[in-house]
Amino acid sequence: TLWIGVISVLVTVIGIANSLLMSVTERFREIGTMKCLGALSAFIRRLFLIESAMVGLAGAAIGAVLGALLSFASYGLTFGFALITAALNVGWLLAAGALCIAGGTLLSMIAAIYPANFAARMVPASALRSNV
Repeated sequence: TLWIGVISVLVTVIGIANSLLMSVTERFREIGTMKCLGALSAFIRRLFLIESAMVGLAGAAIGAVLGALLSFASYGLTFGFALITAALNVGWLLAAGALCIAGGTLLSMIAAIYPANFAARMVPASALRSNV
């Protein structure tokens, strides 16, 4: 099961990085305009890292809530809701959910490092000339 987890994390990070690279590609002109107006590379980098953190936070929160609800429903239908509710440790469930949300947000920010650096290194003149 460790390999399944590692592969799913790798696919997630690659998918998020690809999504953010597409976001950078679509915003060539905006990035070029911001850089021409005096935005520093660190500011551009921070914009994309904040965007990825927000996307990761929303996705991880929705995933944690849906995962908990679907697991509860599945086990409840199989073993009975009374048994599952009696055996449920809410504190542990909330701690695991918070850990999953933090991990998802962190993975999203790690995946955004390359696209954010790519956007920050962009030359303003070439970004404004592009017709993407």
